Formats: sequence, structure tokens, C-alpha cells
Amino acid sequence: MDADALLGDEQLNEHAQDLVRVWVPAGTPMNWATGTRPLRYHSLQFFWPERWYMLSAFYDGLALIHTYATIIQPATIGLERLSYTDLDLSMLVKPDFSYEVLTQAEFEQAAEMLHYDEETRIGALMALDVLTQAVHRRSSVFTLVPHLLQDIPSQPLRCGH
Repeated sequence: MDADALLGDEQLNEHAQDLVRVWVPAGTPMNWATGTRPLRYHSLQFFWPERWYMLSAFYDGLALIHTYATIIQPATIGLERLSYTDLDLSMLVKPDFSYEVLTQAEFEQAAEMLHYDEETRIGALMALDVLTQAVHRRSSVFTLVPHLLQDIPSQPLRCGH
């Protein structure tokens, strides 16, 4: 799929540069630490190689349910593999741009237990601040998330650089 292809009513902007989008249909087996289970809803995931966050938008049919903004160490993006480290800090953003920071306590515990260095702690908290400001302005990376899809791809797709 073309990196500039529109999937719905999203607005591609300067934040689409270096963006990789991954479509994962409902029912796709997902491997988690607690086991493998099928994805309940369709998901459109957004990754950037130099950013400390990724987005996971979830859809019931064509309509956006919510978007998780997950704080990560910057993703490593290759032709056959995309990998990242989840830093246990996330926020849930609803289509009306109301939001809730979900895992601040988990982040603090993980940072202490796993001995996150200062760069990791600062990078994570700065990323959360950037995302919070973007939600308040209803702009930035959140304009890349379609609220209504044109169609539902039946297979996993990757588009981007």
C-alpha cells in the first residue's frame, strides 16, 4: 500500500513523514506475555523511527472506538521486522479527544525495578507531555488517525517508509 494512501477521513500532515502504519484485522492472533489470543477489534498502528511513542487506533467496523498512545523507546523499523520496547506508560484517547493517562504508576514501578536510565525516564515523560499537548490542541499526530474508515482491509497491511 502506498505510504500516502488515505484509509478514511484522516489528514496527512508533516507528522506523516517517516510514519509507518500497520493495519491488523480483528481476529489476528496476537502474542502477549500472558499467551496468544485473537485481536478483538481492527487496529491501525502508527510508528515513527525517532519518536518515543506509538499509536494504536481500534475500530468497531468502520468507526473509531479509541486510540491508545503508548510510550516506547524509539522503534526499530526494518523491511521485515518492526520492534520496540514498551515503557509501561500510556494514555487512552477517545474520538472526542477526551483522554486518560492509564499507567503512570506502572511506569514508575518499571522504571525503578528495571533501572531505567535518566535518558529513558526523561524521554518517556517528554513524550507523554507532547501527546497530552497534541490532544488538548486536537492536532499533531492525532489528525493522522481516521475516525471513519473508507473500507476494512481483510489482511494485515503495512504502509510507510
